[in-house]
Amino acid sequence: MTAAAEFIAKLQSERRSGNVSNETEQHLKHEFRKLGREASDLILSAAISSEIDRLEREAATLRRLRETVFGLV
Repeated sequence: MTAAAEFIAKLQSERRSGNVSNETEQHLKHEFRKLGREASDLILSAAISSEIDRLEREAATLRRLRETVFGLV
């Protein structure tokens, strides 16, 4: 099993456990397909890092909006 296949299998397991959204799983699977079977582990890791950065920005935005609208920290 390749590292990419192992990552996707573990990602699917985490989605079934409720720890990862279906959208995140689908997005990463799409990114991996787009990069192709010959993509290096470094390239695939960079795609994962980009998704993490996107999710962190999204979480920060949601926290800021919650604080602004509801006054909660």
